[in-house]
Amino acid sequence: MEVFARTSYLSSDPIGMKLPLRYWIAGFFFIELVWTFVGGAVTYLSMEGTRDFPWSSASWTMYLNQHANFLVLFAAVAFFAHAVVRIPLLRYVTDAPQFRWNLFWFAALVWLVGIGIATVVTVVVEPQAVMVNTTDRLWDRLLLMTLALVFTPIQCIAEELLFRTTLWRMLGPRLRRTWIVGTISGIVFTIAHLSNVEVQSTSFSLPILLYYFLSGVLFMEMTRIHGGTEAAFGAHIANNLFLVLVVNYSGSSLPSDPWLIQQAPVIWLDLMVLVVCSHIIIRYGNNARFQ
Repeated sequence: MEVFARTSYLSSDPIGMKLPLRYWIAGFFFIELVWTFVGGAVTYLSMEGTRDFPWSSASWTMYLNQHANFLVLFAAVAFFAHAVVRIPLLRYVTDAPQFRWNLFWFAALVWLVGIGIATVVTVVVEPQAVMVNTTDRLWDRLLLMTLALVFTPIQCIAEELLFRTTLWRMLGPRLRRTWIVGTISGIVFTIAHLSNVEVQSTSFSLPILLYYFLSGVLFMEMTRIHGGTEAAFGAHIANNLFLVLVVNYSGSSLPSDPWLIQQAPVIWLDLMVLVVCSHIIIRYGNNARFQ
């Protein structure tokens, strides 16, 4: 199988040039507005609909309330691709003839190994930093984990479709300096996370903002080099599922009930995982077996 060239999708992207730039920009803001207002309304209705039930304070209820709006975001991007760009969503996601599951699973595996090693290092360096998260509501935890296996991928895919795929389609064929596309993705992705608990609850939020910015840059680089968002999907889903199901930390913006709990994120270790795992995915994802 022929390996895809690293820049073959940048020089002549018929999808990106199909619409004038002003339509792309208007579409991007349309999706953001729909997500903000319609998604906000869905979140409100979900919270109101579960408020008076005995399980209103259960971890799975809070998780569901927070993630309901991502269904709106996913639908908005899918509508834009179908009604405005006039292509199937799969064609919007990737320039490959079909969705590259091998690339998706490669990125997910690399990320899981990286974040798993980082967790082990944390335990070895500071054993009390990661503790068993005991619970007397086991069925609530199991229900949350079942929901997470459905809604966490939707959340991650929806975010990648907006912050990577759409920006890549919009700007990739127009900007010859590819670093600009990544920088814009990093800035937009950081702005979207300014209200997160991690940013608001600390006076030293610069490393956390740097993490979001680099995530936007590096995930865009995965998308650009591989000519599709499969790798970014895999890495993002693996990262968030690990947080929800295995190890999360106190004060996380992702409500969950994992088996282990960490006192606080070790941001320098998270940055190392981000950079190293992204480098491996970008460098080796072009191997023929993943394409």
